Amino acid sequence: MKKFVASIAVVAIVVVAGLAILGMSNQTTAIENNISHSATSFKEMTTDTYLSHYNKIKEDLAVKGIHTLPFQLELDKQTNYYRFYYPKQENSANEKAIWVSVMLSGDQKTIDGIMYEGVPDVHTVKAMIQATGLTWTPELDQFIAVTNVAKKPKEMVVSGVKVTIEGTPAQIKVMVDPVKLEAPKKL
Repeated sequence: MKKFVASIAVVAIVVVAGLAILGMSNQTTAIENNISHSATSFKEMTTDTYLSHYNKIKEDLAVKGIHTLPFQLELDKQTNYYRFYYPKQENSANEKAIWVSVMLSGDQKTIDGIMYEGVPDVHTVKAMIQATGLTWTPELDQFIAVTNVAKKPKEMVVSGVKVTIEGTPAQIKVMVDPVKLEAPKKL
């Protein structure tokens, strides 16, 4: 009788644990689905859509006590470059400066690429990449690890998004570009 009761208790614990894991998995998937979209949509993503995704991630991280840079689209009139983040009060030559540029396609609304440059801020870099809609993976986490940075550019393509990183643990450059089909080469 004791073995029977013990067996039922073990089965009950396994069932409850399984349901809890399934519930957490569904909750995580629901959060990811809020900003998830097909990889091809980053090829046509507008700045408004991107900023909406980024701000959603930023809010979710803030609840956990993790802070990221505040992105907004600005045009630097001196250089005619669009930026998501640029600390106006800092000199860009300052070794602790960070800026995030955005390259736009001909329509001036669709993103052609994003570049983070400056002191490593891993949380902002992760949010910047995730806002493209790709699902974060442990391999991508390891790829952008600050201790893993090399002066020679490293490249990784995930779900139609190309991520390139180079620099040193003190100063990095991260580029995020939609992978676009290239024209066929002549034979």
